[in-house]
Formats: sequence, structure tokens, C-alpha cells
Amino acid sequence: MSNDMTKGDVFKTLLLFTMPLILTGLLQQLYYITDSIIVGNFIGEAALAAIGASSPVLNIFIFIVTSLVSGYTILISQYYGAKEYKKISKLSNTFFIFIMIAACIISMLGFVFKENILTLLHTPTEILQPSSEYLAIVFIGVPFLVLYNLFSSMLRGIGDSKTPLNAIILSSIINIVLDLAFVNLFLWGIKGVAIATVIAQIISCGYLLFYIHKKHPMFRICLQKSLMDIDLFFDSMKLSTPAVIQSSFGSVGSLLLQNIMNSFGVDVVTAITTAYKIDTLTILPIINVSVAISIFVGQNVGANNMERAKEGLKKGIYIILIVAAVITPIVVLAGTGLMKIFGVTDAVAAIGQRFFRICAIFYPVYGLQIAYAAFLQGNKDVIFTSANNILALAIRVLLSYTLAAKLGSDVIAISEMCSWVFGAVICFARYKSNRWQKSPG
Repeated sequence: MSNDMTKGDVFKTLLLFTMPLILTGLLQQLYYITDSIIVGNFIGEAALAAIGASSPVLNIFIFIVTSLVSGYTILISQYYGAKEYKKISKLSNTFFIFIMIAACIISMLGFVFKENILTLLHTPTEILQPSSEYLAIVFIGVPFLVLYNLFSSMLRGIGDSKTPLNAIILSSIINIVLDLAFVNLFLWGIKGVAIATVIAQIISCGYLLFYIHKKHPMFRICLQKSLMDIDLFFDSMKLSTPAVIQSSFGSVGSLLLQNIMNSFGVDVVTAITTAYKIDTLTILPIINVSVAISIFVGQNVGANNMERAKEGLKKGIYIILIVAAVITPIVVLAGTGLMKIFGVTDAVAAIGQRFFRICAIFYPVYGLQIAYAAFLQGNKDVIFTSANNILALAIRVLLSYTLAAKLGSDVIAISEMCSWVFGAVICFARYKSNRWQKSPG
């Protein structure tokens, strides 16, 4: 099912596309949170910290691949808005080959160097081995995770957000069942959680591949040379490269921030990584609205309807501010209870609650930042948005290292809030300047 966003009521079109995105995002995070809940309650706090310490390492590689796909998605949405279906087909075939080669290389590198990276991050000795065991299995599944994201991007680029939702529902159910079976029945511990995650990823990937092959001929993968176009591929890479550079800086920044976090001890590592799982889940609706804005803008730019694209931004901001007004008090008031779901101690839960009280009041600011960034990305102004994100990250890292001694573990949340404010101001200024209309992308 595709969705032409170039016609119809703007608010309704955006909302109908956004709702499955939000549900997909929530389920995708619950997919990972379920692992943590089962680990925290049935294996122990040390295992929970091990998964938390592993996440930044895995994210290094996932963010790079996701950034590569971003340029492809922008072009797909614009070509679909312009009804250039042959270009969609040729670009998809060419991009598929490239992304699979990249995914396999990333999987091998992650598998080989996982322990080196964990050691460089000063991962506490007591969780080093389980972190390494978890990563060893999860990295094997990276190609399937990449394929799932690619297939989902194909469908979302043409306005179909419901099919990826169906895939993640299937995957989540399988993941929960296998988690419980492998941990409680087979007693495989943290390895069982990792194996369940990989199996669920393989199944969701297979589901989307079957659906695309059956319903969307323009996305069918064919390796014939005549059905490929290297020029279109390079066009997508021009849009992806700034995002890849941003992700590379972001990965280094995440490692530097993880290093700061690790310096505060296991309780803080457990608290903040667990709090981030909850935080990520609660702000996902905001992030998903921004994804919808980007695709909506992309299709309408492709159809040469800039006024409708701007109207999509305005309606998207309304939705984001409503969502922020709902989730902020929930996180502030229920933070401790949410932390306790993961089986952590009172001391760890208290650290997490303090993190929430600092972060949550800035959710509307974060929403404005990514809304304006999404509009700029939909207009191919990707060099600016990537540069802005790199600068915001640099501010966050700088503040973390210079203020850690004075603020303690609070510096992790405070530095992030400062980066949100900076990013929002700069993106808004760029939008108002209209310079993005002259951007070569």
C-alpha cells in the first residue's frame, strides 16, 4: 500500500502516515527494552549493565548504515512525488548491492574488534565478558537488521508506513517468546537474549522481502546491469555522505560520552543506560513525526509544491508539541516506577529519576529542532543539518568533560539539554533565512 502525499488534507495525510510510524518506533524500542526487562529480572543487574555498555558499540555501526540509507530515502520520496518509477527501480537495485556489502563488512569488523572497543571505553571489568558475548552474537545479525531498515525505507519513501509496522509486530512477538524460552527454559543467559534478537530480525526481514516482491515490482531486486544506474547511486551518496560523516562523529562522540559515564561506576552505567531506554521510548513519537515531515516534504518538493511542503512542517510541529505536552509530565512523575520495571535497586532508580527531571522539560525544544531539520533534509539541505548536529554533539562532549567534576553524573543530562537548545536555534534560523532553497544538497 503506497500513499501519495502530494494531495488531500495536509493534517490528515500527515497524521495517518505518522500513526503507524509511531507504533512501529514504539514496538521497535520495546523489542530492545523487553530484552533488558527480562535480563534485569531473570539474570541480574550486572547483565543489564552489560547490555547497556554494549549498545554504544553496536550503534556505531548501525548509525553509519542508517545514514547511508537516509540519502536513498530522500531520493525515493522525491522520485515518487515526481512519478519517476523507473528511477526508483534502478536506484533500488544499485543501492541494494552496495548496502549489503557494507553491512557484511561492518558485521565482520564489529565481531573481530568488539573486545578492543569495550576495553578502550573502560568498560567495568565485571561486565566486560558478558558485554563481549552479547555483541559477538548480535553483530552476526547486523546484515538482517540492515535489510529490515532498507526495506522499511523503501516502503516509507512511497508513503507506506503500515507494512513495516506489521513486520515489527511479528518480530516483537517472536522476540518476547524466544527471550523467555531461552532465558528461563534453556538457561542460556545473556547469550539467549542475543540469539532471540537475531532470529526475530531474520524473520522480520524475510516478511518485508516477501511483501515487496509480491506487491511492488519497482522494488524487486534484480542484478542485471541494465536495471542499475550508478549515476543515481552517486546522487544518493551525495545526500548520504554528510549524514555518514555526522554519524562517524556521532559514534566517536558517543564513545567519549560512554567513557565519561563509565567513570562514574556500574550504578551510574546501569541507571543512565536504562534511563536512556525509557527516554528513547518516550520521545520516539516526536522522532517519528519528524520522519513523516521529511518524507512528506520530499514528495511535495518532487511534485514542485513548496507551499504544501511548508504547510506539512507547520502541521507536523503542532503534532510534536501536543505529543511533548503529554509525555513530559508522564516521564517526570513516573520515572522511578519505570526504572523499577527493569529490576534495578532503589539507588539506581533514583539516579535515573534525576536524569528524567532534567531532560523531560526540554522535550518540546528537541521536537522543534528535529522538525525543522526534517524539513531541511526533505529539501536536500543535508550538509547544513549534518554540520549542525556535529556542532551540537561537540558542545555536548565539551560540556561533559569540562563540567563532570562539578556536576557529577548530572552532567550527562545537562550537556544533552544544552545541545538540544543550540540545535533548535540554529535550525530555526536556517529555515527563516531561506538559504536552504539555494542549497545544492
